[in-house]
Amino acid sequence: MKIDLHCHTLKIKDGDPETRNVTADIFAKKITNSGVKIVAITNHNVFDIIQYNELRECVQEYCDVWPGIELDVFGDSMKKEKPIKFHMIIIVNPRQAEEFAQLASDLLDNENVNTFEKHISIICKKFEGMDALYIPHYMGKTPAITEEDLKLLRELVKDESRVFTETTESSIGVLINYGFHALVGSDVRDWNNYEESSFSELRLPVSSFEQFCMLSQRDAVVIDTLLNEKKSYIFRARPHCKVSFDLKLYEDINIIFGQKGTGKSEILNSLYEEVVKSGMKCVKYIGSQKEEGFQRLLSTSDMKRSCELLAVETCEDEIRILQEWQEPGITLFSKYVKWYQTRNNNENKKKMKITEAIDLPPEGTNQYSELRQDRKVVLDICKNLKGIDLQLYLSDTEQKTFHKLIEKLDAEVYRKVITEYSKIKVVELTNISVNKIKELADMKTDTVSKPSTTGFLEFAKKHLDIKQSIIKIEKALNANEHYEDERIGELEGKGNIIIRSRYRMLCKDSKTKEFDNGINNLKQIKHLLNIILDRYYEHDISIKLDELSYALQQESIKDIRNFIGLSKTTVDEAGDSYEPSTGEKGILLLQQIISEDADAYFFDEPELGMGNSYIDANIRPRINNLAKKHKIVLIATHNANLAVRTLPYMSIFRKYDNGNYYTYVGNPFRNELVNIDDKDDMLNWTNESMHTLEGGRPAFYERKEIYESGS
Repeated sequence: MKIDLHCHTLKIKDGDPETRNVTADIFAKKITNSGVKIVAITNHNVFDIIQYNELRECVQEYCDVWPGIELDVFGDSMKKEKPIKFHMIIIVNPRQAEEFAQLASDLLDNENVNTFEKHISIICKKFEGMDALYIPHYMGKTPAITEEDLKLLRELVKDESRVFTETTESSIGVLINYGFHALVGSDVRDWNNYEESSFSELRLPVSSFEQFCMLSQRDAVVIDTLLNEKKSYIFRARPHCKVSFDLKLYEDINIIFGQKGTGKSEILNSLYEEVVKSGMKCVKYIGSQKEEGFQRLLSTSDMKRSCELLAVETCEDEIRILQEWQEPGITLFSKYVKWYQTRNNNENKKKMKITEAIDLPPEGTNQYSELRQDRKVVLDICKNLKGIDLQLYLSDTEQKTFHKLIEKLDAEVYRKVITEYSKIKVVELTNISVNKIKELADMKTDTVSKPSTTGFLEFAKKHLDIKQSIIKIEKALNANEHYEDERIGELEGKGNIIIRSRYRMLCKDSKTKEFDNGINNLKQIKHLLNIILDRYYEHDISIKLDELSYALQQESIKDIRNFIGLSKTTVDEAGDSYEPSTGEKGILLLQQIISEDADAYFFDEPELGMGNSYIDANIRPRINNLAKKHKIVLIATHNANLAVRTLPYMSIFRKYDNGNYYTYVGNPFRNELVNIDDKDDMLNWTNESMHTLEGGRPAFYERKEIYESGS
């Protein structure tokens, strides 16, 4: 549920853009298109009750509009003997809009909106009788409140659940994780782009200001009243044959979680036996009983990163050229000056015309590289042929002819490789010899020979080598994907299910798991290649090449095989992606048990072998439906979607520490876990859930509204 508690509808201050002004029609259109369900009007130092009523009326069928204002405030914090100013939003219950308008008018008292500012204590005093929320800018959202003034604000408001902080998208996750009531708002500057703004999103929908405040507060009395409406039972649990204790189970969802090896399954099984003895009809599902090993079928360990499959070269030479590249030397003009000044100093040297010779132009290496690649292909063919029994396919005469042709091909390719190599070396050795003669002549005559080269040819060639190498590499990196399909079985109503082995070069759709060492460094290398290709002619390109060389060394990349992503996915006969569970039998069994009419349902790690998306989209809603029917549901799980998003009425946490086992009970509403043997021994439900349950940090942020209840 999207909410926007920082929305401007009027240009007020001199610095505000005209595009903050909005008509009722545009407001209604933009609010609808953006999907915002709650919006607060918070203009700078002004609350226009007439506009507020108009805007609220035009969206009343699909969005709730709350009255508010954004004020310039300062507290007790000082900087250079001046108070530190910040912006603070005040939002009140829509039922109090008229009263709020009068109070805001009294506070502003016709002051200049550009210079208005008040101490935080005056602001809080003015609105202390209102049903209000206070939202100062904080951490990255400027001008921001200081820690000192935030503490003062909480003291003045008295109810911390009414104090939020508005921050940036990059900071909100951190703040929520540390217990802050934080949010982001659009702070819209141009209504043409309102839909692109940042919004906060409530995981638990609310339909009124009062419900929002209750969600924020999570009043313990309200929770206790709600829990007491649910019927509960006391049963004896046994994590071990010599250990037993009483546990309360509600006619709702009850969760067992904790470290592995702490007796969760034993507790569930013992409670199942006790509930059966009580006369209730019970059903049980054990996740470990369904077929295992499906994930092993999707392992890519048997796949080889092969350039041949993608019909591209490995580009070893091109990568080596880029790694070993060095800026060629340019002949200084001063050397020509010295040559000219000393050219007549020695008559004998003047007769040595070789001292005025220039370097022979280097032979091109492209043909040599191509011939080397051909030679490699021929050698690979010869190697692979050794593994084939040609007698099964060719007669003796055909075999002899075939071998002669292969040998002739190998010899001819090798001859051409040597010929091209010789041409390159002849030029290199000739230039070395001439330059050595010049050096000796200079030493014996105290003169300077004419430079052999200006250096421009070498400069241009070396830079063009960069371009040609990267073009070839990028061509290979854009190769088409290669698929290999293997039928693994048939499912009723779905036909054949196929494992598709996919080989593809790094692309925008690539996933981290497709590569041995992740994807970020490979993306950076590809990015550097693009930059270098665009700037290959620049004199300082060596800096970027050094970065590239370092990145290649870090990943031990010598050819482009590292850029080949490997994955296995399941598809149907049409080639469309199909993601089954870890076993169709397990899914059918679980569905059967959930659909049975019973008094109590027991699930031991139902998530085993099933993806989070399947659990959340298919299993969790069915379990919630059982709770709505007042069934006892007990789940031992490591899955955060089941343990948290089901909003359990009872969380049973098992802990092992220094040779001792402990049992704690509680719930996410109170954010407490209490030791059943020591009421003074309490743990934080949020901290233990984050540490123990599966899902990770991103999944936790999606469940933040549940966790933050007692942070």
